[in-house]
Amino acid sequence: MSYDLYFARREPGQSWDQVLEALDTREEPPPADPVAWDSVVTQTRELLGEVRIVAYPPNWELDHESTGISVNHWEGDWEMSVPYRTHGDDARQVIDLLYRVAAIVERASGLECFDPQLGRPLAEIADREPAVAMFDAVADRFGRRSGTPT
Repeated sequence: MSYDLYFARREPGQSWDQVLEALDTREEPPPADPVAWDSVVTQTRELLGEVRIVAYPPNWELDHESTGISVNHWEGDWEMSVPYRTHGDDARQVIDLLYRVAAIVERASGLECFDPQLGRPLAEIADREPAVAMFDAVADRFGRRSGTPT
């Protein structure tokens, strides 16, 4: 179970529901963008430090072990995820880093980030607390809030 972010090009006046539906029904993915991928890797390393890269073009994956943040560029599509394994202040820090990496992907790819858990684009998310509350709810559901975060 993970907290996911999606990236897409949204036309003026187009709702995110329309964008996501179009992604599901399109016949071919967009072309891979190795230049954008290299930029994302470089900038993410500057922010997070060491990351693991899995590359088999046109598919690439970046994973940051300590936060669990994952960036995927699969056959032209971009998405990010992080497992619900933290809560409280630790979740707040992970969400902050997740959104900062998402901004890197936006700049490099020219796409807009959408947070389906909050139902809003990244540019409209000023308050991180609703995302943190989701991490806390998952921690409560699985009994992870007592003691050390997992």
